[in-house]
Amino acid sequence: MKVNRKDVIIGCMGVLLLSSVSAGLYVHHVDDERISELEAQLDVLHEQEKQSVVDRRVSKQMEEIAFGQQTLSEERSREAIRQSEIAQEMTLRSETERKRAIEAQGIAEDAAQEAMTAYQMAEHQRVEADNQRRQAEHSKLVTDTLNYISLGRTLGSQSYAIYQSGDKELGNMLAYASYLYTSDYNGDLFYPSVFQAFTQSAGGRRTWNIHTGSISRIDLLPTDGSMLTVSTYGELFAHRMQGSQMQTSRLINDKSYCFRDMFAAPNGKVYVVSHTGHLVVVNGNQTHVIYLENIARPFSLQNMDNGRQLLIIGENSVALLDTATDKIIGTRRLAFRVTNTGRRDYKPLLFDNRGYMHLVNSLDDITNEKVPVSGQVTSFASSKNEHLTAYGMADGTIWMIDGKKKTHKLVGHLSQITKMKFNGKRLYSSSYDGKLLFWMTSDTQIKPITLFQSVSWLNDFTFNKNKDYIWTGEHNGTVTEYLVAMPKIAERLRQNVKRNFTTEEWNYYVGKGIPYRKIKE
Repeated sequence: MKVNRKDVIIGCMGVLLLSSVSAGLYVHHVDDERISELEAQLDVLHEQEKQSVVDRRVSKQMEEIAFGQQTLSEERSREAIRQSEIAQEMTLRSETERKRAIEAQGIAEDAAQEAMTAYQMAEHQRVEADNQRRQAEHSKLVTDTLNYISLGRTLGSQSYAIYQSGDKELGNMLAYASYLYTSDYNGDLFYPSVFQAFTQSAGGRRTWNIHTGSISRIDLLPTDGSMLTVSTYGELFAHRMQGSQMQTSRLINDKSYCFRDMFAAPNGKVYVVSHTGHLVVVNGNQTHVIYLENIARPFSLQNMDNGRQLLIIGENSVALLDTATDKIIGTRRLAFRVTNTGRRDYKPLLFDNRGYMHLVNSLDDITNEKVPVSGQVTSFASSKNEHLTAYGMADGTIWMIDGKKKTHKLVGHLSQITKMKFNGKRLYSSSYDGKLLFWMTSDTQIKPITLFQSVSWLNDFTFNKNKDYIWTGEHNGTVTEYLVAMPKIAERLRQNVKRNFTTEEWNYYVGKGIPYRKIKE
């Protein structure tokens, strides 16, 4: 086959043309894509440009804000510096003012110290002046007190004498005035001239002649408070007060006995011992006698075992009685002679003729110790609460030993001490010299105070239940009741005053320089 060259050329040209067209189309397509890509990039660029513009604006604003903040910060910094400068200036001023204040404070403190010193000096002078004033007032008060106490004693002496002369009304007035001045100024109401006037005007002493023989013992019956007395003539009497009258019952009246002591037991029985060697037992209306064998010259009865037993004491022997059966349950011969008895620590205490004392714990247990004072002991008393012990002697001396073992010599009696008894811090004593004394044991100087002076020997005494009265048994058979409670004495004095002093009486007996006072309400 013959190929047409022309056709071939035309065909080649067609192919080329087609290829060109295809290439052109491809190129065009590629250009379109490129254009699209460029357009897209252009859009991105536009967006970026827009964003860049925004960013520049934001940046600009930020710069402006930053600039503003920087400006503000600079202004604040300048303000802070200015404030710091002001603060420093104020600090300097404050420091200056503080220094000035310190200086002023120092000046003020110096002034205050000077003022305090001046005040203290003034106060010291005031205190000294006040002390001097008080001392002057105290001295005046002491002087006035002593003067008024002395006046009380003078009025007491006048009262006693005027009352004895028969003018009882004026005597009572002076006695009560003596009481007022003595008590108001804390004087001694038991001073002899004062107390004697009190008791005389108050009617504080009453006497009954009861016994034929010498009263050897006086005591109270614990069951009803009746007073019992025994005498050396074999008399045992019971007494009860009916108003101002004494009612006496004669329980025993037998001169064959010589009664020396008695004991009123809690069970109502009364035991009386006779120097003849007999023990008489009174139980209500019944009386029986116990003969005391082997007990020579019995003279004392002492309580044992809270009244369930009774120690009967003779000169050379002792016996123990059962108070329930009234039987002797034991006896003991002593190696010494008993001269006197007492009680210590609620037990019987025996004194002998050799200067020893013996505490009876039981018949089988009797101690032996030396009496701490010299001489013959005729009376003994002790107070466990006050830690006091007293020994009354045959020569009238009383030796008292206190809780510190210090011995005091009490001088006031002239004859043998017959009885002593403690009542709190007071010691009461009686003697054959007829005096009933009491002693304030707490005083620095213990001096006797005379309650009364009897014309007969005082053998024994006791208090009533309330301790308002002292009852004494005397050698001549007399019983005396003596009022010792000061409140009752004062009340009786007040009741016995019927009127006040006239001006003339006051000036004469009390004194013109003493302010007038009413003694009758």
